[in-house]
Amino acid sequence: MSLEMRREQIIDATRDIADSEGFHAVTLDRVAEVCGISRTVIYQQFGNLSGLLLTMVDREFKKAAEDFLKASERVPAKGQSRYAAGVAGVLEAVDASPATWRMLSMPSQGGPPELYERLGQAREMTEEHLAAGLEKEGFEASRLANPDKELAVRMLLAVSEQFVHLRLTDPQTYTTERLVAQAEWLFRAMFPR
Repeated sequence: MSLEMRREQIIDATRDIADSEGFHAVTLDRVAEVCGISRTVIYQQFGNLSGLLLTMVDREFKKAAEDFLKASERVPAKGQSRYAAGVAGVLEAVDASPATWRMLSMPSQGGPPELYERLGQAREMTEEHLAAGLEKEGFEASRLANPDKELAVRMLLAVSEQFVHLRLTDPQTYTTERLVAQAEWLFRAMFPR
């Protein structure tokens, strides 16, 4: 196995253990066992457990951020709002990488401090994109049903986070189609034309 493939295997194993059992279950011995390697290989690649966890968090954050940006640029279907199109794109990303999105939207206790820093960055990035999306739609404060743009963005953020949470915890009940339809309804209710 190449050095890069081994590195990815170790990071994947770390993410999977944290996802299925929580961060407290991630130890160098456990990761080495899952990968069929010695702890020495992990030390060579990441230095220590903290280095491994930070690398994993950064990789997963980067992947989720790229997926989010791609979703935010999604072209809406005819008659669909940019918000609902973005929600659809994010939910597709959630379905493609549920472990990543669980870690970032519902982190288990015991995660490294950097995880919580990245979560704060993700919220800021999402708020910025929602605000920019409203500007792209041409919704000046005077045209909003509720003229408080800051609160409107925060409401959309809270609802968006809830959509991701529902999709991750009960995908059979909360289908993408159902959640996107609700996103569209909410957007139209908040911003009637």
